Order: sequence, then structure tokens, then C-alpha cells
Amino acid sequence: MELVWRPLTTADIPAVAALYNAAEAIDDTGELLSEEDFAESFAEADLPRGSLAVLVDDELAAYGLVVLRDNPAGTHRVRLDGAVHPKFRRNGIGRQLLASLVASSRELHSERHPTMPLTVSTMVESRSAGHVALAEEAGFTAQRHFYELEVALGESLAQVPIPPGYEIVPFSPDRDEEVRQVTNSTFAEHWGSVERSPEEWASSFTNSKRFVKETSFLALAQGAVVGFVLARHYPVVEEMTGVRELWIGDVGTLAEHRGRGVASALLSWTLAQGRAQGYQRAGLSVDTANSTGALGVYERAGFGVARTWIDFGLPVLLG
Repeated sequence: MELVWRPLTTADIPAVAALYNAAEAIDDTGELLSEEDFAESFAEADLPRGSLAVLVDDELAAYGLVVLRDNPAGTHRVRLDGAVHPKFRRNGIGRQLLASLVASSRELHSERHPTMPLTVSTMVESRSAGHVALAEEAGFTAQRHFYELEVALGESLAQVPIPPGYEIVPFSPDRDEEVRQVTNSTFAEHWGSVERSPEEWASSFTNSKRFVKETSFLALAQGAVVGFVLARHYPVVEEMTGVRELWIGDVGTLAEHRGRGVASALLSWTLAQGRAQGYQRAGLSVDTANSTGALGVYERAGFGVARTWIDFGLPVLLG
């Protein structure tokens, strides 16, 4: 089998989305992505130098992306994404692809952050035995586990009162920069978190078609933002499963306001509003080692574990 390796281009988006969904039909990770989702990812990537398409007789057999972050601190943690089409698996393509993506990460890192340590990482759904084996064979080790949680938005949703001294208001664009700064402060000590630049913030939220401001809410104390729930909607999930899902992308409260029920009230309010807007389910991801008590907040809101994801990391020697 002769393989052709080249960088991805935006013209590959339909083929990449088709490959991804063919793999998802077998792997059942629950992570559903559309052509629009890949268009957003491609827009943020260095396609000429941080991507790969692997072709067999002009058919896309595999793809890979190097996902860089703005403003790394301490260690530059670079994520590697990709997939091999099921019919081309067990031919060593995944092994070669992963090694090539690590090499590309090293090159891009050396140019952008030459004095900083580099770790490459990849997220693997825990039941994907082949993917787990591939990561471990390449020297990656499990560094963190994340629960993917879900709750049905039915009549039994718990209603949590807003604590005295706080109010909940809808997200509004005029608070965009304030919310960015509050989220950066809230997540500053979270594992793997980096400060979002205005550009990265805009691509993830205000300029993203997936961000839903109508079901994103802020907690205010004396008129200032002290907490937030920022939600997204992925139409492909509804198209492929028939379930309209509200994805809770970010939940947080400033440290000095924790332990007062602010996050619980915000989440309760968001779920109730989501239900009123026709969403049937809400989902989110949480670090199992989160030290802020977030998992307890979600469990009390009715969320249960649907899947477990493993963040595999590999420190990369430079020079």
C-alpha cells in the first residue's frame, strides 16, 4: 500500500469530516463534528506546517492536526488531533502519523517558545483500546482523566436559589472583555489552563458560531462579573442523534466568591433556561482531579458520567 503524505488544505474539510464520522461510527466516543466544526479548527491551525493528510490512491486514509495555544505558561502543552479511517487501520499509519505530528510540534515550538519545555498531548476516550495502546506504545502516559457528564433537561431539574447579594444576568457582548479577564483569573490555577488572548477568546466564543449567548449567563456582585456559565450548541449532535444538546463549555466562579452557592445557582438557572429554549440534554467535561469542588456541583445538579477521557502526555526533548 503506497501512502502519499502532504499538508491538509481547506479543500480537504469535507473529506476530513467524512473520515472522522466514519471513525466515530466505529469508535463511539460521542464526539460528533461537522464540516463547519473542522472549518473552525482549520482556521486556527498552521496547515502548511502543522497538519498532515495521508492518502491511498487519492482517498484520505488519515489526517492529523497540531493544535497550538496562545500564551503558554510554564510548559508549552501542544495538542495532537487526528484519526485513521477504519478500513485503513492496522497498517501502521497511526503510528507513523503520531510520530510525524510530534516532529512537527517540536519544530513549531522551537520557533515560537524555544526556552520553554514542550509536552505534546492527545485526548483518548477510555474505551478506545486501540487508541490507548497506540499512545502508550509511542511513550505517552496518562496525565489526567476527565469525566464527560450529561443530564436530561426534564421536569425534575433542581432549582437552586440565587444567593443573597448576587444577581444572574444574560451574557452580553458589552461585557465580553470583562468576562475574558474573569475566566482567565478563575482558571489560572487549573491544570493545563493557559490565559486566553483576545484573539483566542474571540475564536472560541464571541466569533464562534457554536457559542450560544442566549443560554450563557453571568453572576454579578455589586455590578461586577464574579461567575459565569458559557454554553455552546453543536447542530451536528442533533442531526446525528436526534437530541438537542446544550454543551456547557465553561463554568467558573472567582476564588473569593466560591463556597456560597454561586456556581450551583448559575448552573441551575442555565439548565432551566436551556430547557425552556428546547434543549433536551446538557453536557460538560470536568477534570476528575479538579480541586474546586466542581464535580460535586455537577452531581448535585443531576449530571452523571457518560464517558471518561484520558489526557495522554509526552515530554519532548528539544535540541
